[in-house]
Amino acid sequence: MKKEKNSFNKRAYNVKEKNNNYNKENKDYEDIVEGRNSVLELLNSGKDINKIFVQSGEKHGSINKIIAKARENKVVIVETLKTKLDQMSQSGNHQGVIAITPPFEYSEVEDILNLAKEKNEDAFILILDGIEDPHNLGSIIRTAETAGVHGVIIPKRRACRSK
Repeated sequence: MKKEKNSFNKRAYNVKEKNNNYNKENKDYEDIVEGRNSVLELLNSGKDINKIFVQSGEKHGSINKIIAKARENKVVIVETLKTKLDQMSQSGNHQGVIAITPPFEYSEVEDILNLAKEKNEDAFILILDGIEDPHNLGSIIRTAETAGVHGVIIPKRRACRSK
């Protein structure tokens, strides 16, 4: 079966999938990748990346490869001060670059439809657009899960903004 590319550029994910990677013991998120080699490997893997923070100033060595690959993959690049990267860093060894990945696993729409089929149920999919508050998005997703929704579809970029 040939996959069609949709111009809406949407993301879909199964509400039952990994949705909580907050580590309460360490009080940190597991959704950041630090260091030049790690970020370059992440870019080459094709996995979703929300944004890459790069230390402002002169660019030397592999950082230029990272920036080029990020632009090629249409990943948002943010230049920031070293002090900001130091605050964000969990390892203390960010090497001037930190990538932020989505805190949940995305699925294809076909995966959601297959989940409903496996459960011998009609597909129950929620399509969201224009949600600006991340708290509202989280609330809607939690409600959808309790209502038995198989999956939620949201825009790939600019689904909601952190305040």
